[in-house]
Amino acid sequence: MIEIYCKVTDRGLVPMYDSDLDEKKRLKLGDNVLCTIKKPRNYQFHKKFMALNRLVFDNLPERLHDDLCIYSEEDMLRCIKLDLGLSTVKIIAGRDHVIEGSISFAKMDNSEFEKFYKRTIDIVLNRYLKGCDNEALRDEIYRFM
Repeated sequence: MIEIYCKVTDRGLVPMYDSDLDEKKRLKLGDNVLCTIKKPRNYQFHKKFMALNRLVFDNLPERLHDDLCIYSEEDMLRCIKLDLGLSTVKIIAGRDHVIEGSISFAKMDNSEFEKFYKRTIDIVLNRYLKGCDNEALRDEIYRFM
């Protein structure tokens, strides 16, 4: 399997780096290939999400900490994933177990992560930080980063 990073130009997809060009040169004219297009995840966007998670945890009303058993940033992330359907609860041996979905770079490309982030903002404003508006939250995230 060959993986290369390309840039979209008016002439089509062009390899971004010399190493990508070298990989492309291994293909022969007339070869049939299967292409998968993914927009790689933006690390800064991931950092913005983690800042949001930390901000929500730090500003979570005290009663929600206890009601939802959120005592760490990891607990906060688990709750958000569960709220957004990225985790499931299974009963094993008569006990509930949360099976977490992944937001890793390998599991979510940039488009998927962007949808996840937007849905997270909605959940945060409607469930965790009621009374905060979208613009104020956005401003605070940037200050927090």
